[in-house]
Amino acid sequence: MAEQGIYSIFAAMLEYPREDMRGMTRECIKALEGHPHSPPAAVSDVKAFLKEISEMPLDDLQGLYSYTFEMGGGEHTLDLGYHLFDGFKRSGNLVTIKTMYRETAFPFEAVSRGELPDHLPVVLRFLDFIKEKEPDIRKSFREDFVIKALEKLNKNFELKQDTRTPYRHLVRAITLVVDKDIKTEDLETKQGFGA
Repeated sequence: MAEQGIYSIFAAMLEYPREDMRGMTRECIKALEGHPHSPPAAVSDVKAFLKEISEMPLDDLQGLYSYTFEMGGGEHTLDLGYHLFDGFKRSGNLVTIKTMYRETAFPFEAVSRGELPDHLPVVLRFLDFIKEKEPDIRKSFREDFVIKALEKLNKNFELKQDTRTPYRHLVRAITLVVDKDIKTEDLETKQGFGA
């Protein structure tokens, strides 16, 4: 899936909402539907996201974004390390990620716009950036960090049923896509096709 830049499309959709949010969402649906390994549930979730935001004024969507990810408490933060580590372990993880970005020549400063290295949109852009350059780094980062944090974030949305934000659909779709990509890559490797 990442071969078509779907991670970068998701990253853009998880940034502070802009006027073109509906267009990006349609582009995401088209990219998912056009890929043979796309999880059908992910397509359904992105369509549900589009349906919920379709009539929403931009100001309302921006307010909802801020409430969901920035003011709704840490359980929905897009800073993935928060979902896995506390204190010094989180700090060490941030240093490790930033070092990985530097060693792979990922333009972190330009991409992050002041966000932390573990911020989900930054991480997703990195996964697209690194896809062919360092497949082993990409694989281990996705399996050892990204999917584990996404699963916890997704679970937080599922557990808090009073959080009826459309963004729950988007987080679930991303989790499904990353999980499917990991499983597809593992299967291809076992069959000898490579990643």
